[in-house]
Formats: sequence, structure tokens, C-alpha cells
Amino acid sequence: MFIDSWEDGKYREIWVELHETEEDERAMCGLINGDWGWLNYYAEEGDLGLSSRNPDYRGGEEDTMDFITNGELDPYPLAWVIPAALVMEALTYFEENRKLPSFITWHDDNLP
Repeated sequence: MFIDSWEDGKYREIWVELHETEEDERAMCGLINGDWGWLNYYAEEGDLGLSSRNPDYRGGEEDTMDFITNGELDPYPLAWVIPAALVMEALTYFEENRKLPSFITWHDDNLP
């Protein structure tokens, strides 16, 4: 298992990569902006993966929040954003149980 994390003020990027076997490329990334964040899960390299959704979000699709990923500040839809504490809980669950946390609402980004 590999955990990579960096922090820049209120922004964080945290990766949990399982690598249980040589072929295992499963990884989960949590991006944090203060008290809020969102998750990405990848089954393998090149996979568009799954991303978190906030089932309680009722705002517009155009509303965004900035997160730093790969060193760049980019806007992401607020519909994807969940409390940072839930992001951390999901990352811990993935690390300890080696499976997706069912308490997160996931969207399959591989679908059109």
C-alpha cells in the first residue's frame, strides 16, 4: 500500500494506492479545500474512474469550487463536493478494507 499526501494551506491532495499484487492498480484520491473535498477512484491506469457525488446538493450545475490537483488550481462542480471529514473517512476505509466505501455516492465517469 502506498499513501502520498501533500498540503498547501487549505488545499490537500491525498492518494491511497493499494498495489496488493503487481497487476493491482486500484487507487483513490481525495482533494480537499478547507472543510470540503471530493473523491476519485481508479481501478487501473487510464481508467476515467468513479467520482463522488453529493446526493443532497440542490444548486446549479455551473456552481464550482476550486481544488488543487497535480499542482494546478482547477474548478470542480459543487455537486461532486462532500465534507472533508467524509473524504478522510472514505480514504481510511479504502486503505483498511481494500474496497470502495458504500457510504459514498459514486458516479461512473466511464459512462457518457
